[in-house]
Amino acid sequence: MRILHLYRPRVPATRAQSVQVVHTCHALAKRGHTVTLLCDRADAMAAGAAGLPEGADPGDPTAALLAYGLDHPETLDLRIAPVAWPPGAGWWFRWQLARWEGDIVYARAKRYVARIPMQVPVVIEAHEVDSALAHERGEDPAPHHRLEASVYARSVGVVANCGGTLALLAATHALPERRAVIHNGTRADRAVVFAGAPGAPPVVGYTGSPRAYKGLATVLASLPLWPGGAQLELIGGAPHGAALPPNARAFPSVPYGALPARLARYDALLLPLDDNLFGRALTSPLKLWDYLATGIPIVAADLPTTREIGGDALHYYPPGDAAGLAAAVARALAAPRPAPKLRTWDDRAAEIEAFLLGCLA
Repeated sequence: MRILHLYRPRVPATRAQSVQVVHTCHALAKRGHTVTLLCDRADAMAAGAAGLPEGADPGDPTAALLAYGLDHPETLDLRIAPVAWPPGAGWWFRWQLARWEGDIVYARAKRYVARIPMQVPVVIEAHEVDSALAHERGEDPAPHHRLEASVYARSVGVVANCGGTLALLAATHALPERRAVIHNGTRADRAVVFAGAPGAPPVVGYTGSPRAYKGLATVLASLPLWPGGAQLELIGGAPHGAALPPNARAFPSVPYGALPARLARYDALLLPLDDNLFGRALTSPLKLWDYLATGIPIVAADLPTTREIGGDALHYYPPGDAAGLAAAVARALAAPRPAPKLRTWDDRAAEIEAFLLGCLA
């Protein structure tokens, strides 16, 4: 197949969206498909923080892939905007989109679908229901609803990141008959060997965005109740304006390829979420797939999205309950290490491949 993955991520970057899209395209290309991905260009500072080799050109696709720890297969047509200036990058993107020829479009960005000729089949990969999120925020959902309706009427298939997203979409819009839940994944090399210092105070790790809706306020409120001098490390920064207690430290994001070594330092791993629409229904957290591959105990908010992936293997706490979170941390630190659970990007790509072939049949 000749596939256009329609999303326009910035590369290289540490954001989950960029990591997910680049690895999905790489895995599909490794399976023998020609995959085109049009990307925004990272500035030199952001590219360096994401792992771009020193002195490398941020516009070099091979160097950008190396920042993620990936090779550059011939069938991966990774194109990076020649400038970071948004108007120029936008013009370049539209020009590239108009020149693309292939078999099918796999679109994660709904706003670009109108630019695809009607004779080209489009499959939507849905990670959100923007109209429902706007309603939750008290905003007018109508513009989002119109875009969603037009895109799903245009598509030949829908892939959702989790069961909650697909259920909410099906309750909101008329969807094509072909639909599936295809979860995220991680790399086959993500398993780690615990490298914590024997006898040292236990350390719990959190990786990812410190955005307010991710549930970190409950984490910070729970820290005075943590057992045995346990400490928290936030990889990706602290919530804006938050005062960290003595047993918490914040660090910048680390490149995706460097994350396994960082995870190996921790006695437990933390996945907080709030009980909101995003947490209950719309997330398949990338960090959870990384965490599961390590065999390190995981503390997570007890929500349908985390249960869908982790089953009974995680140490759950009620969302928003600081005392419950502290108790879950205590259970995780006292628990034996679980068996690693590995779902790879190739596993994900194989499911996408089968879905796209079915849409073309």
